Amino acid sequence: MKHLTLAALSIAVAAAGASAQTYHTAPFGFATVEGRDNNTIPWWSLSATYQQVHDASDLANVFGSSFAVITSINFRKYNTGSAAPGRTMDAQITLGVTTISAAGATGTFATNIGPTPQIVLPYTTVSLPTLSNIGAPNPIGWSFPFQAPFAYATPAGNLCWELRFTNASINSNMATDAVGRLNSIVSPNVGTGCIASGQSSAASIGLKSLSMSSGAWRNRLDRGAMNAPVVQLIGIGQASIPLPGFCSGLQLFPIADLQNVTDATGQWDSTFSFGNLYDTPTVDLLAQFAWVDFGLPNGVGLSDASLIALPADSIRNLSRIYAAPFGGGLGNENATSGSGNTRYGLVTIFGQ
Repeated sequence: MKHLTLAALSIAVAAAGASAQTYHTAPFGFATVEGRDNNTIPWWSLSATYQQVHDASDLANVFGSSFAVITSINFRKYNTGSAAPGRTMDAQITLGVTTISAAGATGTFATNIGPTPQIVLPYTTVSLPTLSNIGAPNPIGWSFPFQAPFAYATPAGNLCWELRFTNASINSNMATDAVGRLNSIVSPNVGTGCIASGQSSAASIGLKSLSMSSGAWRNRLDRGAMNAPVVQLIGIGQASIPLPGFCSGLQLFPIADLQNVTDATGQWDSTFSFGNLYDTPTVDLLAQFAWVDFGLPNGVGLSDASLIALPADSIRNLSRIYAAPFGGGLGNENATSGSGNTRYGLVTIFGQ
């Protein structure tokens, strides 16, 4: 029995599926939601070298299989700001299987792309249309179809794709949908606070933030009872727990707490540090304040709750490396090294 080579198999599968193109969005989990970030690198230069490294563990989820025949890479505009001007450019795309992980991506392009890279699109003039906002997320806007399909098997290693382009007609910004773990996701407060004794409006968490780099978690109680013992309740995951006979309910399952005393205005500006959170699994982190207040039912007042989430786990499996200076001219397509970011990149939609 004859065995097809991987290359021959990729051609056969690509031919069979030519009329049934499907798309797979990386990192996993962003097919129908935006990446919560946007970036214009590499489009703000007339020439560039740009790579992304995707871990095989994430791509197995993205493709829903351990094997894929990739026929294009595609990008979408982030649903904000003005239209992205269209342009032409001479583009080359190379894909490679690599032992380099997203976390271990280097500044050397040849190292990241792996030992046997395949040029799937030799330098070709491509025309990219003007993009406007249609929805969240926007549909595919800019497409780079390959001249040769690329057979990728996740057990073989991680995937690096590389775009080199030159002679771009303009270097205007294009706010491409992107993902990152550089910033936490701050949501509106949940629940309703009580009106503390001596205050005219409900207690609330007026300021809240969570630094991904330092893990500093800030929650400021405003309009609690004045000079009163207060506790900050900490919970993982939102809940709605009625407290019969109290002025409000809990919005979390408490797993820990911090204690203090409010100041003369009823405020407590609390900060607690977890340490670096870049590689911490995604979680919804909540805080809610309770204070002693004998003017309220059962002698206890409650604030609303803050809600801050850590970004999706799949973003940890992505990094980018680029040589694309702002307003750059020609020549960057020949770069051998660049700078970049781990846990960050453009939302990449693979055609198959």
